[in-house]
Amino acid sequence: MVVIQDKMKVSIAYTLREGKRILEEVPASQPFVYIHGYNNIIPGLEDALTGRRLGEKFTVSIPANLGYGEYRKDLILTVPKEELRDVGELWLGMELEMYQDNDMREFQLPDTAEEFVNDLNLDGDDDQCDGIYTIKEILEDTVIVDGNHPFAGKDLIFNVEVVDIVEASFTEQESGFPDEDEFNDGYDNYDSYDNRMGDDNFDSNERRWR
Repeated sequence: MVVIQDKMKVSIAYTLREGKRILEEVPASQPFVYIHGYNNIIPGLEDALTGRRLGEKFTVSIPANLGYGEYRKDLILTVPKEELRDVGELWLGMELEMYQDNDMREFQLPDTAEEFVNDLNLDGDDDQCDGIYTIKEILEDTVIVDGNHPFAGKDLIFNVEVVDIVEASFTEQESGFPDEDEFNDGYDNYDSYDNRMGDDNFDSNERRWR
């Protein structure tokens, strides 16, 4: 019997809740697709899926430290607008990638979806502030940005159904992501907008919670 293990392409349907409040629903007719074992979903959910069988349904509670991390006040930054002049137009909810070292700090749009996932602030490393930041407030001379994931600090409950399990293709095993068509179908943003990633460019409005 096929079970979920590393290098398998897995499709799941789920309802995500915080207490009784539903945060997200993904139906079996349009499942979320990912490659298992590549740390592209939160660790608590990936651990809970390991060894599961096709058609299996289960509920798992995931504390914040195994989900999107604790909420970090140090990831709320006030940035002079001058620093964002190369970004162009700014709007609430816009997502920017920040690089920082001892000499400089730079904001830009994420270039690729993989880069976006790798740079989400999910590791809880107090010394690491590089990553994806969302514009929360635009003032006259400054912009307030938040590097916390929208679900940071939340204890979550997943009701999950395993819809499909197949061996990932060579290209999927190399990249760690589903092939393009399924990738675009399975990685919607957390607000369920209709924006999609194009063939070559990543839309920074696409917030992938996984």
